[in-house]
Amino acid sequence: MGSPRDENVQKYGILCYNLVMPRMQKYKGNVGKMLISMFGNDNSFGLGVWVVYMSWVGLNLAEGSLVISSWFIFSSIGQTPSGIFADRHGYKTALVLGSILCFIGILMFAMAQGFYSLIIGISLLGFGSAMKEGADQALIYEGMKQDNTESDFKKKIGMLLFSTNTFQVIAAIIGGLLYAFSPRLPFYLEALVALLSIGACLLLVEPQRTTKNRTVLKQINDSIRYAFHKPRFSKIFLFSALIGSVAFMIFPYVQPLYKTLDIPEAYFGFIAASFFIFKGLGSWFADRLDKVFSIDKYLVLHAAVFGFFLVLMQHVTSIYYVLPVLAIFYFLRGLYAPTISTFINEKVPSDKRATMLSVNSQLLTVVSALSLFGLGVVADRFGLQQVFFVVSLVSLGFLILYVLSLRKVQMD
Repeated sequence: MGSPRDENVQKYGILCYNLVMPRMQKYKGNVGKMLISMFGNDNSFGLGVWVVYMSWVGLNLAEGSLVISSWFIFSSIGQTPSGIFADRHGYKTALVLGSILCFIGILMFAMAQGFYSLIIGISLLGFGSAMKEGADQALIYEGMKQDNTESDFKKKIGMLLFSTNTFQVIAAIIGGLLYAFSPRLPFYLEALVALLSIGACLLLVEPQRTTKNRTVLKQINDSIRYAFHKPRFSKIFLFSALIGSVAFMIFPYVQPLYKTLDIPEAYFGFIAASFFIFKGLGSWFADRLDKVFSIDKYLVLHAAVFGFFLVLMQHVTSIYYVLPVLAIFYFLRGLYAPTISTFINEKVPSDKRATMLSVNSQLLTVVSALSLFGLGVVADRFGLQQVFFVVSLVSLGFLILYVLSLRKVQMD
């Protein structure tokens, strides 16, 4: 037996170990690396001008809508397979492959000479973004869970999205100025950022976790069954994607709307930058507004605001109305990712996490892609204002269905 002194030393050592170990966050460094990776997820430098860039290349509105639809289609095609791939082979591997595809895609988009080269470039970009989208938040959440800090996930993801939106503010301003000098420059600069994203993904630390040895078909079947295992979860899981798709429906028609308001193209980047500020603020305050904007209230508010304001958009052509309305849209959009991602991450086990996040995104992109086909025709035949009216009807329709479904769940 040891002496009382030795026992005291041992107890003191155990106490110090218990105090220090919870604070040793093995995966904390992933957040900074993921921030750089997320910079390359979207075409930040070209976001303010990419619709007019396609017009400069020679596309009309219908062709431009088809190009954007291709992003949604290939993003949708890649969502579920990439989520399954990430759950089976590692989040880091999916992120690296996605970053490489994003780099190739944006480089082709920057060098495009016509419709088909734009289609190929943006399709690769869409598939690459899909490879990253489910895996990035799953990797962060899984790492925080193992570090016993998962309660801060919504706050952390909100800060990440705020930072990426701040980057997009700066990038959009720079991109707008560069576009006035040379239309291809914003997209070449974006290719450089995508290249840096590949390096950041290579430095990520993969969280250790246990994966189940299942066939791909079994994993898909389990995920689909899990999506409908509880009525309330399934309603929020499905309608969050439907309601979230509304913002993507109007995106291709915002820049053409600016042109009808006689806003110079050189200002497009500054306008996009100001809206990214509102989107970033939405992400930043998502954790603080958690008690006010529960997921049910947020989805109802999102659909209601989009629907009612877009009804008015067809009658009002003043910049003093349009820009404040779009600012509200962007703020609500900023709340979207932290709110929905936190809900899914908290409800889904680790072996299905990336898959379920990807399936949710896939539903959103499928609805958006299918809608854009029809909206492009509406824009060419009836004008931009009728596009906003149609989207408002879709948003209000989703709102009514969601409220009725929740009432049914409560009654059940």
